[in-house]
Amino acid sequence: MNPQRVDFVTLKLLLAVSATGSITKAAQSLHLALGAASTRIRDLEERLGLPLLARHARGVRFTEAGNAVLHHARSIERELAQMEFEVGEFAAGIAGHVRVVANASSIATVLPRDLTEFLKSHPRVRIDLAEHTSRDIQTLVAEGDADIGIFAGSLRQEGLQVMAYHQDTLVAMVPNQGPWKKDRAVPISRLLAQDFILLQEGGSIQEWLSQAARREGVQPRIRVQVKGFDAISQLVAAGLGITVLPEIVAERFSRLLGLRMLRITGADTARALSICHADHRRLSPAAHDLLNFFSRAAASYAGTRTGR
Repeated sequence: MNPQRVDFVTLKLLLAVSATGSITKAAQSLHLALGAASTRIRDLEERLGLPLLARHARGVRFTEAGNAVLHHARSIERELAQMEFEVGEFAAGIAGHVRVVANASSIATVLPRDLTEFLKSHPRVRIDLAEHTSRDIQTLVAEGDADIGIFAGSLRQEGLQVMAYHQDTLVAMVPNQGPWKKDRAVPISRLLAQDFILLQEGGSIQEWLSQAARREGVQPRIRVQVKGFDAISQLVAAGLGITVLPEIVAERFSRLLGLRMLRITGADTARALSICHADHRRLSPAAHDLLNFFSRAAASYAGTRTGR
């Protein structure tokens, strides 16, 4: 089928049929004659070679093929809405738009401060920030769904350019009671014998923990996976397990909830945050400006570590 022969009106009609459960009501909502609406759907079915709707006494339902078309129609509708929104912002005076995807650790530590500083000197740039796992961030940037990504761990996606951004230290956060009451540090072997509460699958901390467990010849005991450091900390405080967090994050929640923060011995706990992006030629001027800002921020962080 030639994609150019699928028009947006027909896709909107299918979305309306999904919302109303009726071709008649869908046609009315789009101010189409019922005959014209039925013809549009029939023509699309003929081009695809498959029925999209199954008619019955109470209306219509989508076939499996129809559900597949409906899924893509919704995606197209969202993309068009986003396009209209972004173009409207340019008309309203926005000079640039940068899509940034970042892991939870960077969002909880240095990234908010850096973005705030950048926007002070670039008030007409809009930044869309979304949280994803380090594993997914590289894919989103490589496929053009984001301009800049901040992730932890190693580079796995070919064709991306990478620069160092920040370095944090991983620590254990445990209840301030029982066997942990007097500890200041915990060997990695003892740590791996505990029940863990971690972020969702694909996070860089879980990857670090899995690598440490392989070196020790054990399996990490992941008891609960949640989304958000706040939820993790609340569950640790409730005694459901322990966790591993960036030191800055652990300091914050240990003060709030009376938890204990321990150094981890016997493993490399220094962790680099990196920035990835596509070829410079594919980036907008606003994205270039943000990358340059990140480069200066990275140099500042490196100088601070050297000066300690």
